[in-house]
Amino acid sequence: MDHLMQMVFLTWGMQLINCLYCSQILKDVIIRQKILEGKKVNYIPGWDCHGLPIELKAIKNQNSVTDPLEIRNKARKYAQQAIEDQKKIFQSWGILGDWNNIYTTFSKDYIINQFRQFYELYSKNLIFRDTKPIHWSPSSKTALAESELEYNENHQSSSIYVRFKIENFPKLGMSIDKPIYALVWTTTPWTLPSNQSVCYSPKLTYCLCTTDSGNTIFIAAVERLEELKITLNCNIELLQILPDGILSGAEYRHPIYKDKILPFLPASHVSSDKGTGLVHTAPAHGPEDFLVALENNLSIVDLVNEEGSYKKEAGPDLEGKFVLEEGNQTVIQKLDEDLVNHSKITHSYPYDWRTKKPVIIKASQQWFLNTNAVKDKALEHVSKLTFIPNVRSSVFREEFRKQIGKRPFWCISRQRTWGVPIPVFFHQKTNEIIFNQDIIDYQCKLLEENGTDYWWMLNEEKLLPENLRKNINISEIRKSEDILDIWFDSGISWSQVIGGDKIADLYLEGNDQLNGWFYSSLITSLACRNEPPCKSIYIHGFAVDEKGLKMSKSQGNVVDPIDIVNGKKGQKPYGIDVLRWWVSCHANNAAQINVSDNVLQVCSKEVQKIRSVLRFILGALNEYEEADQEYSDLLFLDKYILHLLHDFYHEFKSHAEEYAFNKIGKSVVNLLTNEISGLYYPAIKDRLYCEAPNNSARIAAQYTLKQILDVISLSVAPMLPHLIEEIYMNSTTKKGESFFKTHHKGINCDWKNDEVKEIMDIVLDIKKNFNLQLGSASSSMDVNIKLSTELFERIQKMNTLEQWKYELSIILLCASVNISKKEDLVKDYHLEVAKSGNYSCPRCRRMQSTIKDDLCLRCSQVVDTLQNKEYSAV
Repeated sequence: MDHLMQMVFLTWGMQLINCLYCSQILKDVIIRQKILEGKKVNYIPGWDCHGLPIELKAIKNQNSVTDPLEIRNKARKYAQQAIEDQKKIFQSWGILGDWNNIYTTFSKDYIINQFRQFYELYSKNLIFRDTKPIHWSPSSKTALAESELEYNENHQSSSIYVRFKIENFPKLGMSIDKPIYALVWTTTPWTLPSNQSVCYSPKLTYCLCTTDSGNTIFIAAVERLEELKITLNCNIELLQILPDGILSGAEYRHPIYKDKILPFLPASHVSSDKGTGLVHTAPAHGPEDFLVALENNLSIVDLVNEEGSYKKEAGPDLEGKFVLEEGNQTVIQKLDEDLVNHSKITHSYPYDWRTKKPVIIKASQQWFLNTNAVKDKALEHVSKLTFIPNVRSSVFREEFRKQIGKRPFWCISRQRTWGVPIPVFFHQKTNEIIFNQDIIDYQCKLLEENGTDYWWMLNEEKLLPENLRKNINISEIRKSEDILDIWFDSGISWSQVIGGDKIADLYLEGNDQLNGWFYSSLITSLACRNEPPCKSIYIHGFAVDEKGLKMSKSQGNVVDPIDIVNGKKGQKPYGIDVLRWWVSCHANNAAQINVSDNVLQVCSKEVQKIRSVLRFILGALNEYEEADQEYSDLLFLDKYILHLLHDFYHEFKSHAEEYAFNKIGKSVVNLLTNEISGLYYPAIKDRLYCEAPNNSARIAAQYTLKQILDVISLSVAPMLPHLIEEIYMNSTTKKGESFFKTHHKGINCDWKNDEVKEIMDIVLDIKKNFNLQLGSASSSMDVNIKLSTELFERIQKMNTLEQWKYELSIILLCASVNISKKEDLVKDYHLEVAKSGNYSCPRCRRMQSTIKDDLCLRCSQVVDTLQNKEYSAV
């Protein structure tokens, strides 16, 4: 055995089934391929068991269930049943794995390890708690990470231009008798109540301008005037270009709360790409806005609650209204005459990937992992990672770099029940964090003794270690109510499955995991141990229907793999081999994988082709005793097939090294359809069926067939294990042994014969022209082939003319062949065809009999020999 292959594959047990079966089957194909290469593979199946989807399904239609312990109990039962169901399916699909030693993210040992990894990062100051604007899902009532968002390209928002009245303009240096307003654009009117500043760019040129009415003077960036004329559908007159820095120190009146006077501030994120060059800034509702607030000591005013509705502090007109609907409209109404323009725009907007409803950005106190601290190292390791498949490696690498580069921090806390608790405590009054090594050790002890629900079962007094309880007032302490992000759950799987300083050879998942599991695994591994979790990342595509639409239950186009295998009512089952073949040959070469009856029918025909070709070999090898075969005793066609097998084998090994199973599948089908079924099988049937059992030509054909069986079985076994195990069971005397537990020899380097290939190319050209002339009537024809001097001499070095005549007659499937030399030929050969004067032999069907209805000489001799053997035996 070669070195141990460490494979970390997290089973996304609760996700949409089309992703799940692609991943599981591809994992198994790779595992089996590595086993056949002589490597020992350590694959421990695992399930990611926490998260909102399970929680919601567990309490579906049970709105009265609010007790955390009841919710957790229902969610656990749901997850456990799903695991058992999926284990049975995977094992029936032939998925190899240590099924008696699975890991789950809700098990005691996994959570204890997670606690310790969390504390490790906290002690390194890589995990911290802070108030920041984060993606918040009102429909789920929890914070979301970037990886939990999907973008709706057809979302509609209100697009408004609002005027902010300038109250103090100390650097203007001139007297103007009309009010001056800052013109601001936003697509989130609901955030205007939280406005704390208007930002400008020191790099832009600002001006005073007015519209057709001339009653109002606006400030906007000169660079945006032409676009504003089109958007506002009016003429805009430039009155005066303002000097640099003139907005410094200026102040304006809040457009909603008129008693507030707020500042203009410079900011680097303001650009001339859109809007007016002046940006409404609400620190509670935007990451750039938040940074401006930190730099300038602005208040973080958050007027939106967890349900996405305005709080009491927003005022009686807004209180209780949902910000994305009625609240938005009320804000627009309250702007009154300060609303300059209102329209609708269709654009890309983030949605909660679970509830399929829009999210908002709001300030919230959460736990964060400082990804900036490991960003440079992460980008360095991305450059070293191998991305599979190779054809899309550069795209994947660049996308992964983008995902890593754009996140300064990762929000790792969630406000739900079904998950791993963040085991920290706070002072009620000061909100000071209470967390240390003693606490984490004690939590691990309590979890081991009381189970994974202990955090919800026990109060603060019982949760704190005794040495801390003595020195504090328990009534002033509260425990955390947050749980860890499920991506943190799964992201630290490397530490549970392989542990220590080991690095997995391969991670495999769908292309959405570049900002999910791949990301969380890389970040946590580098943060905890300064090493990446894996050497290679295999990224497969996602199943779509025949129209190219993403599968979703809401559209009713999800194809269940169980239905593919077992068949739905009114439909025939395709079987597991077809499902595995479809995944192997289609799921790894495109971002989108079409699954439809048409595609599955093609896969079914390809699998049937492989089965039929190999089944023919099994029949032909009946009573064949494998022995060493002299290469010189092989017929020319046998040598040609072995040459093709030699090249195919090396091509297959190269593709297997790159996990290009789609290329292996294509090569197998092409070889079996064309050279094996189309050329070799018709040519050797006479040898197999009509020669004596001990005939050397027959034995040579059987030897060649055995090599075909071995090489093709080796190449498709990882993809079609059920078929190959069945074939192996019927082709070996070692009953009960598995194909995957048997040593398989490679190929003979002597099979490589370019001379044979070159001559065969000419023979195949002769066959092509012969068939074009005669078609199905070819078997009754004699063929006279005149060869060029050079070619004639070349073939004589390989075989006698008599042997060539016989071999060419069975390749051309004609009555007989005569070969002669012609010196003045321009081409390699000249072909002449004539009707044979012989009769068809009733035994071999070849035109070899000189008397009608009599056996040909060869068949007569074989029959006599066989009859004599039978008589002797009697």
